[in-house]
Amino acid sequence: MQQPVAVRVAPPPPEVSTIVVPIRTSLASLVPDIETRVPNTFSGKERERGIDVRYDVARDPIVLEMIGGGLHASTTIKYGLEACRGRFPCISCGFGEPRRVADIRLQTKLDWDPSWRLRSSTRLLPVHYAKPCEVTWLDIDVTRRFVAPVVEQQLGNIAQVIDRSTPALTNLRPTAEQIWTSLQTPVELAPRTWLVLEPSDVALTPISGSGQTVTSTLVLRAQTRVTLGNRPATARKPLPALSTGTTSSQPAVRVPVDVQLPYDEASRFVPKTHTVDGKPLTINALKLSPAGNGRVSIEADVDYRGGGMRNYRGAIFLEGTPRFEAATSRIVIPDLDYSLDPKRRGFFARIAERAAHDSIRQRLRESARFDLAPRMKTLRDEVTRALNRQLAPGVLLKGRADAVEVTAVTPMEEAILVRIVVTGSAEVELR
Repeated sequence: MQQPVAVRVAPPPPEVSTIVVPIRTSLASLVPDIETRVPNTFSGKERERGIDVRYDVARDPIVLEMIGGGLHASTTIKYGLEACRGRFPCISCGFGEPRRVADIRLQTKLDWDPSWRLRSSTRLLPVHYAKPCEVTWLDIDVTRRFVAPVVEQQLGNIAQVIDRSTPALTNLRPTAEQIWTSLQTPVELAPRTWLVLEPSDVALTPISGSGQTVTSTLVLRAQTRVTLGNRPATARKPLPALSTGTTSSQPAVRVPVDVQLPYDEASRFVPKTHTVDGKPLTINALKLSPAGNGRVSIEADVDYRGGGMRNYRGAIFLEGTPRFEAATSRIVIPDLDYSLDPKRRGFFARIAERAAHDSIRQRLRESARFDLAPRMKTLRDEVTRALNRQLAPGVLLKGRADAVEVTAVTPMEEAILVRIVVTGSAEVELR
């Protein structure tokens, strides 16, 4: 049998996982703050061009509502005006009759500042005065001349209250620090088998919401790996600067596990007897070794009773490329074929029929199968357990392993290396 060949293979690239932290913040506390700081009634008197003007204004409660990515504040004001000049009869609107009304709207843009707090920028939208009061003989729009400035001043106060109070509603940095640090602690999947998460960056998605609830998502990306042996030492990485943008918040955990199938283990074989062209073929043993160029060599000890000169007992040498067969969760060698080494042609000389060769080769292909299903199920269960744990008081990592896939099968010097990737999802729940 040929000697084992050292196979140089570049390590697979690291897998990157995405862990999401849904963020929800209520703006309900802004409403009483606004109501306390901004009066809901105001009145006054002014004199201009010999005209004495009296006005009285009341507003409805402020309504705050998140619509998409913006905060909208609205209210309705109801006012009355009276204009008097000397001995002329006074002209009024909203006194002694239903009050005139105007719809008020403010729009606030919300985003995250570098200190991990909400910040806002509020502007007043044009005020719609449905039926303004006018003094026709002097061509004065009394509403816009006297009421509008007072209303806009009060609305400016509302905007200031919103922009000043918003940062106090949410400070995410302590939570982000806690999650970032906790994720870097290795967790034991099985004895001497450790899942290691190495966070690489963190971002907050654009703000959205509905009603008085602001929503966003803290997205952490981490390289994942599984190590064997003693608990691995990890260098603590500090929380990086916050970035924002359109980063996808879809959770996607990818845990790579390199499973080694030693050649000695793969060579464990229970003798099997098959029928080839009505004649018995017993496969007594299979012995695997690396063959170079991503292939493996199999030395099969066979006993073929083809009759007369066609009887053969001894070694057959074959080579092929191992592959993963998803339908059966097995490592198979579909292209397994006879070795072309001239020193190994005794079997060919003894059995000349091509049909017999093809049948025997097919039986050997069927025998060279290695079941991975139990290991794949165990890995999925272990990763699911590791993704459900408390990171810190009030901070829970919740996730699940949904699928297990084999991404590479590589013959190495001592074993067949099987790269298995467990995929799933994970998010952090804050309590």
